[in-house]
Amino acid sequence: MSQLTKLKMTNSFTNFRSILTTLRKPKYFLLIIFPLGLIIGTFLPGISRSLNDLGFTLIQLISYPAIPLVLTAVIISVYSILTLDKSNKNNFFARKLILSLIIFTFVASILALALSLYQKPGILSPDGKVSIGKFMLDITDINLTVFSSDIADPLANNTSWLQSVIPSNILSDAANSNTLKVISGSLLAGYGLSIIPQDVSKPLVSLLRSINSLSVKILDELLLLSPILLICLIAGAITSINTEIIIALLNVTICILVSAVACLGISRLIIKRYTSKEEKKLLETNPADSVFIVGLSTGSSMACYPTITNTLKFIGRASSQVEASTSLSLLISRLGNVVYNVIAIVFALNLYEVRLSPLVLIQIIILGVVTGISSAGLNGVAVVPTIAIALMFFQVPAPPILLLLLAIDPIMTLPRAAISGVMALCISVISSNESVVEAG
Repeated sequence: MSQLTKLKMTNSFTNFRSILTTLRKPKYFLLIIFPLGLIIGTFLPGISRSLNDLGFTLIQLISYPAIPLVLTAVIISVYSILTLDKSNKNNFFARKLILSLIIFTFVASILALALSLYQKPGILSPDGKVSIGKFMLDITDINLTVFSSDIADPLANNTSWLQSVIPSNILSDAANSNTLKVISGSLLAGYGLSIIPQDVSKPLVSLLRSINSLSVKILDELLLLSPILLICLIAGAITSINTEIIIALLNVTICILVSAVACLGISRLIIKRYTSKEEKKLLETNPADSVFIVGLSTGSSMACYPTITNTLKFIGRASSQVEASTSLSLLISRLGNVVYNVIAIVFALNLYEVRLSPLVLIQIIILGVVTGISSAGLNGVAVVPTIAIALMFFQVPAPPILLLLLAIDPIMTLPRAAISGVMALCISVISSNESVVEAG
């Protein structure tokens, strides 16, 4: 092969990559991706069915680096936290971080529940409900359990739910994409790594950091396929979804957007409260605004990581504390996913007229938190199938609901990432604060 031919191929690949990167911007979703998927789904229904299968295959491909990313990030973060305490740099940092994660997780889920009940997402007329029934009867070849075919089995029996959390073998759990087991196993591995001699742990930590960096890079490259994936899924969805369902889904979108704005307001207040006067003088603007814009424009909560860590280091916060708290909050709590899942669960229960009693509302909060955390390491449309855990618990048919949510997920990804970003900023600001600060 001549040098000129190689150069042309390289330029072609670079141009194609540049086009895919550009198409990931929100305006191109509205101007190109969604209209193209709508046209194909409306006028070429036969092709749309094949494209739908291709879309789910691409989801499986994109999820490939997710588990090693979660495994390494959690182990490194837990190791960093515990070694910090051993060196007495901050005896209360780990406690503050864990407490902040728990409080913010449940506050976010309660906020999402309140907003979803107020907005009442997903109430359909009889025609809309008939279209869902028709979908279930006519479309039988769509498989949404691309991550774990037995995700609902342990939840069919409530007493065996712990089996989906307690790790058995961290390698087999990772191979089977059992995300909850991977997280709990990683927590234990991080603890074990922190108690062995430093000369033994240092090479292992270095290896884990390398695997984490590799996983992030692979995930970034695979996410370039997301425009193609979205066209495939939207075309398949339009073929099967009634117009009224699309209108109902707009209410879900409004709930998520209102939640994102509410979380931005909360984060601004938290930062004002938990930064000193000296730190405020170093900040030209409230960093919550910058983090929110980064998450909203990129659709990736991990893209907020450099903005959060660089800002807090700039005002003098401890580097190790900032990195540990930010990585844990972005990778484990995933508050944007928790908020989204709570609203999506209410949407599904409204569609099937499940009575929202006080007990059901408590179950929604718990399952929203569990499914949100179980999506750790996943991005974009790969997040949606984790909601199946809650749907199966409430005995609501999962496939039609998941396909409906996938149809609007390109929009949902943006505020979801923004929520995760600003909430991670809040958690990191609180947990890395070493002194009592003045309000204002």
